Amino acid sequence: FLGYPIFSREGKALGALYFANKHDGDFTEDDEGVLMAVASDAAVAIQKVQETEELERFKSIIESAFDVIMIMDKEGDIIYVNPAFEKVTGYNYQEVLGGNDNLLKSGMHDDGFYRDMWDVILSGKPWKGEFVNRKKNGELYNTSAIVFPLFSDNGEISNFVSIHRDISEEKKLYEQLLRAQKMEAIGTLAGGIAHDFNNILTAIMGYAELLGEKIQGNQDLLKAVNIIMNSARKGTSFTGKILSVTRREKLELKVLNLNTVIEETLEMLQRSISKDIRIRLNLQGDLPVVKVDPVQIEQVIMNLAINARDAMPEGGTLMIETARVGKENGAANGFDSDSGFVRLTVSDTGRGISKEMQSKIFDPFFTTKEQGRGTGLGLYIVHSVVSNHGGYINLYTEPEKGTRFNIYLPVFEGKVEEEIPLSNEDLRGSGTVLVIDDEDVIRELAMDLLEPLGYKVLTACDGNEGIGIFRKKKEEVSVVILDMIMPGMNGSEVFQRLMNIDPEVKVLLCSGYSHEGMAGIRELLNSGVRGFIQKPFTKKTMAKALKDILHPGSRV
Repeated sequence: FLGYPIFSREGKALGALYFANKHDGDFTEDDEGVLMAVASDAAVAIQKVQETEELERFKSIIESAFDVIMIMDKEGDIIYVNPAFEKVTGYNYQEVLGGNDNLLKSGMHDDGFYRDMWDVILSGKPWKGEFVNRKKNGELYNTSAIVFPLFSDNGEISNFVSIHRDISEEKKLYEQLLRAQKMEAIGTLAGGIAHDFNNILTAIMGYAELLGEKIQGNQDLLKAVNIIMNSARKGTSFTGKILSVTRREKLELKVLNLNTVIEETLEMLQRSISKDIRIRLNLQGDLPVVKVDPVQIEQVIMNLAINARDAMPEGGTLMIETARVGKENGAANGFDSDSGFVRLTVSDTGRGISKEMQSKIFDPFFTTKEQGRGTGLGLYIVHSVVSNHGGYINLYTEPEKGTRFNIYLPVFEGKVEEEIPLSNEDLRGSGTVLVIDDEDVIRELAMDLLEPLGYKVLTACDGNEGIGIFRKKKEEVSVVILDMIMPGMNGSEVFQRLMNIDPEVKVLLCSGYSHEGMAGIRELLNSGVRGFIQKPFTKKTMAKALKDILHPGSRV
């Protein structure tokens, strides 16, 4: 027998060959030479088979990878792309073979960006970074990439490999998170402003109301007082509009004619829409009433109008229409209303919305506007408001011809109750009211409003003082009017301390804005708070809330 080991070119053992001599005698040197040559050829053949199998294995891995993989020669020309490249970019293998990756450039990176990348990989080191590339259809996408050189046996760069992972969705989610955080910060800021502003409006409206009662018969002064009251009410409305963008609150529903909301919004629209856009109204005269939050419906109209304005940069026509439609319209869309619907239509003659975008326009933070021109929340808010009112929205659009939004709100089927005017005698009550509020003017106003109605009023400038007064005079205090937001100890904490002193304490919450929103107020109402009034309040609002707590079932 004669055996020879088989080695690879690198000296790695691949196996062994054994030979048996069937003839008598030993192997000769010639025999050994022939057998060594056979063993050498076998080693080459085995290594080629193994290398081929290994290449096939690597090819299978590369072609099944989710990441985009490109291989380029030392000049930077593409010699291979995997199927993921074709799927992500839209280019097929034949279109890019022999070319370079310039066809993916989006214009978002300057020449220095690419120059720095090439300096790194030509030095023999890998480069890591992010690209904004452009697909064949023009769509931009983000990738996280690594580009590195391959070396030949003599140590020279022979190829470059570029591996890209599509991170467009991650980028989008991150941007949405940043926007959400920004909106939260704006909401907190808006809430603080609203709280202070509503305190100011409370004093203006309250004392204007008292002044109006004292100057009955003087028409000139009454006219001035009414102007003050109406201006303060507009301020209240503007505060509500600011907050409606930054919070999800309980709807303040009112039964009204939608045409009235549109007409009241018209002045603001005219200030927001450029002169080269004509605003036309076509409002049905005998429109039935709907039960809606007027502030939020104004927000819907404004958001749709602003979108229409941006779709008509060179001018056009903005049309706002109303009409009553039958219940069959709702049934076809999965909504029921026996009395039918009121349709609000906002249309424009702008550039329209592409089919690709139509399914996304109501998504939060989706926008086609350039950076800084839109939050991507306008149509999302529209859709949310309409849905919260039990309605639905349809979109009709045609590129370069315009867009029409049809909003359907259910006709109000209940009885419209007329507001009964109340005299001071109707508002009168009795008992001791403890007012806990950090604003001097609010405490002073509460005394001036309530004492003439028969109440005795005690005041405290913060939670600690209020708790101290209540502890001493809990048998005397009939009800506590408690501000929600105060320095040191907020309304929620004060309420819990009052409950510890007397579990039967009657508390009326009062605030211009709560950071916890209506959810926080509802939680307190469920915990034993007897009522809530929103600043700015009127004498009637406060007196009615007190009588509801102290004398349930009374006329007011």
